Parts: sequence; structure tokens; C-alpha cells
Amino acid sequence: MKFVAATLAALLPLSACAEAETPQADPAKTVASEPKISPSIPLSVKEARRGPVDLTPYIGKYPFDVVNGHRFLDHPVVKAAVAAAVPDAKTRAGIAFADRGLGLPIVRVAGGRILIWGGEWRAEDRYNWAVVIAPDGTKGEVCIFEAVGDDPELWSATWYAAGRPAVMKQGDCPSAAEDYPPADIAAG
Repeated sequence: MKFVAATLAALLPLSACAEAETPQADPAKTVASEPKISPSIPLSVKEARRGPVDLTPYIGKYPFDVVNGHRFLDHPVVKAAVAAAVPDAKTRAGIAFADRGLGLPIVRVAGGRILIWGGEWRAEDRYNWAVVIAPDGTKGEVCIFEAVGDDPELWSATWYAAGRPAVMKQGDCPSAAEDYPPADIAAG
């Protein structure tokens, strides 16, 4: 016991010296490329782009599959595009894959863009969403659908895009290439 105490007593001054000699990071000298925001706050699309982006490797994969270290919705450029299109965090919260969410393989749609679709487990026909984005992470659109009533002929989804007001489109969110672009609501 005395040996352990003596050893600790001998090492204590050494650890203090090591701390004193360790250079401390100067908060004024931060790396210019690091964003100065909390990781929980979505980055802007410009801040998320730190070089060329290519989302095409996700095509054919499921939304929850990891490609180059990220699931599709976790990719910084995709997160930033979704946050720019849907600034309200509460509205945006439903666009995710919980442990029991559904997803289809990611597909290429009109204009060479990429479509990802997700739905509520066992209620995908009542609540679903989609993200459509260019392969370079630009031109993001988000669709959110929540069924109101029981007549699919009267259903509409809300579409969001950065810098534009939300618009309603006919039906639910597209889940396949032939369903995009969605139809405008027909007045009748």
C-alpha cells in the first residue's frame, strides 16, 4: 500500500508538469474552414459543400444504407438542403427513418435528380414524405403528406423548396420515378 502511495506521490508532480507544458489551443486561432455553429444546427448548403459532391452512389440503395460513411439523410449537403427547404424544425422532424420507418430504393427522376421516399410503418399510405435533390446537392425539394379524410381523390401533399412558399400538389408524395413531378391540384 505504501508503494502505491509513494508511486502516486512521485507521479503527481510529473502530471502537473505535463499539463503546464501542453500547449493550449488559442480560441482566437480557429481553422477558417470550420463552421462556427453547433453541430445540432443545420449547416447552410454553402457551408456543407466542402468540395465536389456526388450523391449518385446512393441510387439503388435504401435510404438507411450507409454510403461513404453517411446514410442519405445524414449527408451534410442533404441535411442542409432539407433544412433550407423546410426551415421549421417541427415540420422537418417527420422526415427521418425511425427504427420502424419504411423506405424504398433511391431512384433517379426527371431532370437527373434523385428521389428518396419514406413512410410511416404500417401507415405509409396515410403519412409519407419525399426528398428530391440534384446529384450535386442543390435544388432540394421536400414533400410531406399526411392524409386528411378517406378519399384519396381529395388528398394533397405539401411541397417545400428553399426561398419559396410551400405549395400543395395532387396526391401523396412520389415514391417512384414515374410519379415525379407531381400533378398540380386541378380545380373543378
